[in-house]
Amino acid sequence: MRRFQVLLALVASLCVSPALSADAPVYEFRSRNPYLCSTDPEVSRRIQPTPSRELPGQFIVELAVTSKKRDVDVHDNFLSELDKRLPNGFVAGKKYRSPVFNGIAIKLQVSAVNDLPAAHAHEDLASISSIGNVVAVRPVTIIPRPKLVDQKVVSSPHDPAVLPDGLSTHKMTGVDEAHAQGFTGKGIKIAIIDGGVDWSHETLGGGFGPGFKVVGGTDFVGDDYDGVNEPVPDDDPMDSCNGHGTHVAGIIGANPNNGFNISGVAYEAELLAYRVFGCEGGVADSILVDALTAAYNDEADVINMSLGSDSGWSETTISVVASRVADAGRVVSIAAGNSGEIGAFLVSTPGTGKSVIAVGSIQKCADSYNRHYISKLLTDRLQPYMHAAVPMVFNLPIPVGEKPFPLYAFTTDPNEQNTACEPLADDVPDLSQYAIVLRANLTGSCDYNTQVTNLMAKNAQLVIYYDSSLTVIPASQTLALAVSQDDHTERSLQLVETLAKNPGMTVTFPQITDSHSGTTDVPNDDDGGLTSYFSSWGPTWQGEFKPAVSAPGGNITSTYPVAMGSWAVLSGTSMATPFLSGSAALVLQARGKAAAKNMRAILESTAIGVPTTKVANALPQSLAQQGAGLVNVPAAIRVATQLSPTEILLNDTAHWKGLHKISIKNNAKKAQTYIVSHTAAGTTQTKPKGSSNFVFNEVPIVDAPATVRLSSTRLTVQPGRSASLTVNIAPPKAADPETLPIVSGWITFAGSLGDYVQAPYMGIAGNLFTAQAISTNWPELLLSVPLPALIDVDTQQVQVGPRNYSLSQPAKIPIFAYTMSTGSRRIVLDLIDAGTAVKTTIPLSSFDPVKISKMKRLWSWWWPGLAGDKHDTFSQVPVAGHIAEWAYESRSVPFITPYTGLNFPTSFANGTKVPAGQYRLLLRALRVGGEPQKEKDYDIYVSEQVGLQA
Repeated sequence: MRRFQVLLALVASLCVSPALSADAPVYEFRSRNPYLCSTDPEVSRRIQPTPSRELPGQFIVELAVTSKKRDVDVHDNFLSELDKRLPNGFVAGKKYRSPVFNGIAIKLQVSAVNDLPAAHAHEDLASISSIGNVVAVRPVTIIPRPKLVDQKVVSSPHDPAVLPDGLSTHKMTGVDEAHAQGFTGKGIKIAIIDGGVDWSHETLGGGFGPGFKVVGGTDFVGDDYDGVNEPVPDDDPMDSCNGHGTHVAGIIGANPNNGFNISGVAYEAELLAYRVFGCEGGVADSILVDALTAAYNDEADVINMSLGSDSGWSETTISVVASRVADAGRVVSIAAGNSGEIGAFLVSTPGTGKSVIAVGSIQKCADSYNRHYISKLLTDRLQPYMHAAVPMVFNLPIPVGEKPFPLYAFTTDPNEQNTACEPLADDVPDLSQYAIVLRANLTGSCDYNTQVTNLMAKNAQLVIYYDSSLTVIPASQTLALAVSQDDHTERSLQLVETLAKNPGMTVTFPQITDSHSGTTDVPNDDDGGLTSYFSSWGPTWQGEFKPAVSAPGGNITSTYPVAMGSWAVLSGTSMATPFLSGSAALVLQARGKAAAKNMRAILESTAIGVPTTKVANALPQSLAQQGAGLVNVPAAIRVATQLSPTEILLNDTAHWKGLHKISIKNNAKKAQTYIVSHTAAGTTQTKPKGSSNFVFNEVPIVDAPATVRLSSTRLTVQPGRSASLTVNIAPPKAADPETLPIVSGWITFAGSLGDYVQAPYMGIAGNLFTAQAISTNWPELLLSVPLPALIDVDTQQVQVGPRNYSLSQPAKIPIFAYTMSTGSRRIVLDLIDAGTAVKTTIPLSSFDPVKISKMKRLWSWWWPGLAGDKHDTFSQVPVAGHIAEWAYESRSVPFITPYTGLNFPTSFANGTKVPAGQYRLLLRALRVGGEPQKEKDYDIYVSEQVGLQA
């Protein structure tokens, strides 16, 4: 345990700051998802058809190259055979020709049947799959544009972005030490697959092409591309409207001496920019495949992808291709995702790729607070105020210049705290040109959000808030706030009293540019150096180790398109990822490009573990969120010890693999003696006992470590030689398997020559197969009706019992909606005759959740008297017709994708009309770890009866 304590002390020391001035603001501003605490009935949205994440009828066909004849084109052979089977039934698209991916995009003519996601003819796909040299047929899916946790455009070095050297993200990770040693990324080429890069930015070199920092790249999509329409590519990857890619580029490669006291992690690296996002919408993964293969073909050493979609599966097309690029010897750094408040098993694709480096986020050790000053009204000196803008954005400069603002108060009583708690009277003027003085209501009859809403109704833009008990100003709406500090509240009270005597008073906000600057750097004592709350949790549904490592990603200052302000502060794993990419470039420069194949192992084995909190003796954070820990660049550069493997994968208890052999190679010039020990991280409880849904908001951490036995605790290894030991890890006895706990930790090796390396481990101390796939705990998702169910389009009520509908009025036919508790490798929707007997696991909608026993699964029955096991296999279930099928689906995410809604089908997937008759929908979702051919491995739901009448 001692080694971990030493490393925690190191992290803590990196977050030490100089003493603060007497007037330094001390409030904590921390972004949170406002919807997680919402009681607004609108959060429980109307049940309606949900947008597809797949492009209807579009697929990527992977092809093997087996012919030795150079004049034979496997793509042409495939298209020729496909034309025989589906004459005039498809359109050929992009052909991929790369050592890492060979295939072709196609679009079937049958598409958007029933408005279902990627509805397609099952028979057609089976036919395509049987063509020679076809490896796989995968649907084209949409990856959403990156979602930012926090965004601030800043106007000068005196805005809240400049940190002293002792508090920089470079100091946290040792990047400054690497720079001092001459490692700056020179000779390394880094590809950025994102929304483009504003290469005209002076700090990014001011040009495009050979001889500039941004040496090449392309625009795959154009401004008007939205992920669905046709892209219009060109040769210029200029970031004209996004900002995200330019910010990423600055984190990697911003030139130093730019006035903001920052530099790129690898500021002498060459950059390649591949634009894949238009000005709106997402991107089809087929374009991402194109960009990945282009980066590979253009000989990028490191590929950065600050993008992704909540997943948990490693088999998506883009995850597979990204993993192959990594296997081919390139460092592929991908964001783990920003869904940390939604619970476990949600690492984004393509970060789920088996060989890529999925990157989590660590909070930086300090926050800069903007100290604005109110003009000398009551004293001889300026009065400092802290500024906040909302929602979830803090410390922007107050964008008002230095013009005078008339003061406006609703009361002459400075102690009145119920002001603006009701809609403002008609005689209250337009408030857009006033500075409003108002006591923040935190304890009165209304709340702060009510005040803000009422002020905004009168166009309020600037408010001076005060309160004697003020410690936190919550975020809401879109106001700019000048917030008084605790020791200046008395002056705010005086301001109200003085205003009552002098109604014509005005106030200005001087923009301070002297040596004091306009900012105060406040140590982030709450979570500086800890995992960011927004950083997504792993592992994958197959138990793979995700994320791999973490890097600083909270409140990062970097470049922004010149037309959009030139500089910005953003937060997210999108910012941690380029930091990791730049760090990898420094390691490649130091160790040689051959180190790319082992980069993930090098970074994982040398990372610094972080705790759950800053409380003394706090448990180490789960590796399911922090990965192996915070990247440690100097250690990665100099380490002479090589471990294999560096990830110990335990799987779940149904497939538990506790016995592992670890090899230790000493590449130093002298013998090393290693002291071997075990450090356990906190164990997570991912699912509440008795619920089908996973925990969202904060995942509980408990002290329930795995039991670890080492075959040796001391090893001496001669230079250039290897030794090995075995480790046996057993699930913790103190953790309830029904909560599907994630156990993790490190097997550590302290070498006598100064090497400290580790092999992280992770496993699920429960059986994932027992987790219910189709959710029945609908209240936990804040839904207004119990799902799965048929929902009346007009009343939004659940259909109970049989009901007839007219095919001539399709808009009146109900919606079918369901939610997923877990991810599923396969979800199938079929239409069955009303009289077909099917054995089900999910009952018709009720307010009682289905409880799954760990010893025996409960079965419910919609057809009385059915007995026996004659419906054992999937294919034996008689269906009237196939409707849709989905592969590698994520679990439902509260507030984002809480359910899937589909129109009740009036056509089958092959395009034929459903004849009049009595039907039910059959939904089958494969449980995690189940076998697709076995009906008993599915959660099965049969809907109420629907009569379709001509």
